[in-house]
Amino acid sequence: MAIHPTGSDHDELVYITTDKLSVTIKGSAYSPRIGVTTSSDQLSDLKVSCNDHFQLELTNKAQVDTNVTQIANGMFRGSFPTSPLFYEHQNYEIVMESNAKYVVEFWHDNINIRNKVGPVGRSGKMLSGVINFGNEIGFSNLLIKLNGIPYLRIILEIFPSKLKYKEDYQQLMADVTDEVYNLAFEFLRKTYLEARINEKAGNSPTEFFSIIRLIFDKFINAADIIVNKPHHTLATVSEILPAHKIKQVQNQTLRWLERHPEYVRPHLTGYAAEKALTTKKRVTYDTVENQFAKFILESTAKKLMNLRAHYLRLHRDKDDEMINMIDRMINGIMRRKNQTFFREVSRFNSTASVSLVFTMAPGYKELFKYYLMMQHGLSLDGDLFHISVKDLALLYEYWCFIKLNSIMKNRYRLIKQDIIKVDGRGLFVSLRKGAASKVTYENPDTGEQIELSYNPKSQKLPTVAQKPDNVLSLQKHGSKTKYQYIFDAKYRINPALEGTGYRAIYTTPGPEEDDINTMHRYRDALVHEHSLRPDFERSMFGAYVLFPYGNEVEYSQHKFYQSIDQVNIGGLPFLPSATSMVANLLDELVADSPESAFERATLPVGITEKLVDNDLSVRDVMVGVVRSKEQLKANIAYKFYHIPVRRIADNRFPIHYIALYQSDNIFGHDSGIRLYGSVLRCSTVKRKDITEIPTKSKQDEWYYRFDVQEWTELNCPIKVREFGPRVNIFTNKFLLENSEYVPELYIRSTEELRLYTELKRLASVVKIDGDQDKVEGFEFNNSIIRLANGEIAVHTSDGRYHSYSLKSFKNKPRSLFNEIRGMVTGIC
Repeated sequence: MAIHPTGSDHDELVYITTDKLSVTIKGSAYSPRIGVTTSSDQLSDLKVSCNDHFQLELTNKAQVDTNVTQIANGMFRGSFPTSPLFYEHQNYEIVMESNAKYVVEFWHDNINIRNKVGPVGRSGKMLSGVINFGNEIGFSNLLIKLNGIPYLRIILEIFPSKLKYKEDYQQLMADVTDEVYNLAFEFLRKTYLEARINEKAGNSPTEFFSIIRLIFDKFINAADIIVNKPHHTLATVSEILPAHKIKQVQNQTLRWLERHPEYVRPHLTGYAAEKALTTKKRVTYDTVENQFAKFILESTAKKLMNLRAHYLRLHRDKDDEMINMIDRMINGIMRRKNQTFFREVSRFNSTASVSLVFTMAPGYKELFKYYLMMQHGLSLDGDLFHISVKDLALLYEYWCFIKLNSIMKNRYRLIKQDIIKVDGRGLFVSLRKGAASKVTYENPDTGEQIELSYNPKSQKLPTVAQKPDNVLSLQKHGSKTKYQYIFDAKYRINPALEGTGYRAIYTTPGPEEDDINTMHRYRDALVHEHSLRPDFERSMFGAYVLFPYGNEVEYSQHKFYQSIDQVNIGGLPFLPSATSMVANLLDELVADSPESAFERATLPVGITEKLVDNDLSVRDVMVGVVRSKEQLKANIAYKFYHIPVRRIADNRFPIHYIALYQSDNIFGHDSGIRLYGSVLRCSTVKRKDITEIPTKSKQDEWYYRFDVQEWTELNCPIKVREFGPRVNIFTNKFLLENSEYVPELYIRSTEELRLYTELKRLASVVKIDGDQDKVEGFEFNNSIIRLANGEIAVHTSDGRYHSYSLKSFKNKPRSLFNEIRGMVTGIC
């Protein structure tokens, strides 16, 4: 076979000639997007079959193993391994010319490709056209007919230009399939675990054999794991033994002898027993879990035996290979059942409940999973399984949503999902283009809910409807706002080729500028109407392009990655081989406090002048200690609070609010701060004039009497931690309305509050060191964080120390706290 010479960028890739026909395909023998030839370790398979002997010539850019064409059934066929020649989204010119005796026709399954090729001139002897395979990859059949009869078939292999064909593409398919089936099994486990187990088949013998043939090796591996590490318990065993073999007399022994006095004989000093009952503990494998595992093995073997008998009864030629396969399966199962501890395990009672061993323990979990598959004939249906595997753009979009969920599922607790549904036909995969799907998780550390939506239902917008692919929605404690972020899948990448404007600006490959502009549009256009005001607010806090690129280290220097930290809009490479950047951002977004999440948003010019921080140095709320239940009743009924004048320094005034502290030792479960009120007036009176709560002592002592307008109940009572105030303390109204524990009322600056708020998201217990006049620092996970002399000093439990400028924390609290978090959690 010859190598056809080329001399231009538009190469003659394939040239086939016979006595009746010649076919030429022209194009570029390199990836149109990346701009370099594919690595030599990738091979393409070009196949040709023809009614006559043919000659094949390829471009000299294709490294070819010369294969001699072989004659089979009157056809000439050849398979030619070569370096890749054809790519998605690339134009190829095809020319077909026959001799004067034959009219040539062209056929392709895709009508858009078929209609691109037409006759040149009026003779019908020559066809020409430019074809483009679009998003479709894999094998593509070109059929050429002469006088209406199929004559020449060319099978081309189309490669992706943005993925590694043998690695990323196949992993995309595997990830989608595995994750959908995992969700299906989770659905089945929750649906069928409580049901009674029986041997009735939920599927036909054909379905059963199709399933077990695929999973049998995994099924046997699960059984072997159980055999090697079986579940066991300690059982009490009773037996009658001669007296000299009984080492310890137990209560059961004495009771047995009372019922069997015939075995007791007089002895020199009393009585002696000839034999008696004794009990001892033994390890037993005869547990409900092992009984059920044995039942699974037996019922599966029984189904295989029935299948074998049914097949032998059919009036058709016997397939010895199939019979041997069934026999091997039966023998493998029975060997594990009869030659291991299962031999001593008793029969399973179908009314018994199956424990968590079957949902958590290695081996048992997998065995139950495969049993459910065989028992219920798992057959997933839906648009996801109907799309052509060649439609790479749609596959990438589906994969992005599936992979985002896979990352979330490994970190958080799955609450509900509507990807897998059930109808009259069985399980149904609802994930499809244009339809909304949603998965809900719970953060086990904070109890906050996380939602990931695909094609979320569009709200009524003032302008044009928007349809982002994936939206992450976060609820955070201490805020009524829903924090939403867009992760939009775009199967596009700019390769930053030499001499292009993209290369001059961004240096390395990355997302297209148009896609980044789309993210800006999403964030600005997606708004919701305020519930109390007749205006609209942005509902999206960030938007990110997910694009197919594998070099995360190189991309970390790209402008569109660094822009995420600056304006919370940018791009993230996302492939099976590159998921860490996306996973890290998801972790950060979930871990953000409401304040950090708000800081990620870009605010309009002038808005900062309207956002005034709460001045925590204003301490106009006095928390008064209630000494008895009788005092509390009087304070509430008569709307006042009293305190000796000597207890309040003059510089503590004015006092605008009074809050009531109920101590733990007097009020028990009702302790803490629950009520506060606005001060109506403050007057100085003698104790004897406070007649609502009469007393016989200190009647002439001067008191402040604070009359309140109305007692208001806090939305969340402020709880006592360790100990509460013994005397009145002063705090801020913002702290009063937003604190969870009494020590939080001591915080005196926004920096202290921000640091404490962030630490609370990492652990449920953060101890505040200090009092109402000064917060000295915080204790967290055996680490100590001190605030003094304009610095934040961090002392970790393993002896490390680092200090940060308080001014730097005030300017960039989110980024600096990420460093502090890394220290105290041991990440860095």
